Amino acid sequence: HVQIKVWVLKPKKAGTSPLAVFPHGHDKRGYDTSIGLYHDEAHRQKIINQDRDVAVQAVKRGFLAIAPATRGLADEGIPDPKKRHGGRPCRAQLMHCLLAGRTAIGERVWDMQRIIDWASTLADVDTTNILMMGNSGGGVTTLYTAACDERITIAVPSCSYTSFTSPNGYIYHCDCNMVPGILEIGDMGDVAGLVAPRYLLAVNGIKDGLHSPLDTNKAADCTKAIFTAADCPNHFRLSWGQEGHRFYKNLMWDFVMNALK
Repeated sequence: HVQIKVWVLKPKKAGTSPLAVFPHGHDKRGYDTSIGLYHDEAHRQKIINQDRDVAVQAVKRGFLAIAPATRGLADEGIPDPKKRHGGRPCRAQLMHCLLAGRTAIGERVWDMQRIIDWASTLADVDTTNILMMGNSGGGVTTLYTAACDERITIAVPSCSYTSFTSPNGYIYHCDCNMVPGILEIGDMGDVAGLVAPRYLLAVNGIKDGLHSPLDTNKAADCTKAIFTAADCPNHFRLSWGQEGHRFYKNLMWDFVMNALK
């Protein structure tokens, strides 16, 4: 049994609302960040300057928003009491998963699916359209969950969409996001293709030093080809923000609201 802390934000309007779920990345207080609940002035400025209060943004647009603690990435989760894994809960989670024959990203996908199960029972939720959006590790969780669960109709991974590795062997994602042997099947561009014919917007920052624009564009070529073969080329887009590893609300919401129509 796993307990996951979630914040639920509801719009003021009467009636049902489409659902939005916001898994966060490597941020020990990421579920607070998503709802704009700052802990100090530096945290407040980061939220404002990097558009990180995504759950609040969603509620203003009529969504019922859920901001969960992402397993292994928040304060709550798998502890590393003796600092055997660098004091990183995500790595401690990964080690527990490997012993049990699972993956950390697989557990996070499972958590998101169970949250959607629960939210679908609420009287004021319309599950016809479900948005998932996350930055960094939350974006990886978003992409894999959308690939596995067709209930998600709009997926927006931020600063996370790229190839798994570069031609010279550089690995773009953290170890807790890895799926052993996945390159024998395909790259991230192929995983993203599983979202078709639903809607997928990948947003990356041009100054984000974690990801290569060249390899990201190559992944996008693969995903575009799959969406085109599925006769929905306009349902996928790769957009570039002009800064670094953050959200870009001016790029995200027009796509989301058009998809919602």
